[in-house]
Amino acid sequence: MTNPKPIYHPELQCAVFGLSYDFVTREGILNMDESNASDMTGCIALFKRIDPKVQAIQTVAGTTNDTSYRLVGKAWTAIP
Repeated sequence: MTNPKPIYHPELQCAVFGLSYDFVTREGILNMDESNASDMTGCIALFKRIDPKVQAIQTVAGTTNDTSYRLVGKAWTAIP
C-alpha cells in the first residue's frame, strides 16, 4: 500500500489531504500535510462557499491540531 500524497491548494496555500464539513454543527476540518499551515482568509472563504453560515474550522497538520478559526460575533479569530 502506498502513502497518499497531499495536493497543494493555492487558495489555502498548503498541501491538503482532504476536508470535511458538518452541516449540523457548522464546523469544518481541514487535513493538511505535516508541518503545513493554511492561509486563514483562503480557508474561511473555502468553507463559506460550502456553507455561508460556517461557525468554526479546525486545521490539522499531519496528526496534530494546528489552528482553530472561530466566528466570534461578526469577526473571525484564529486560536493556535
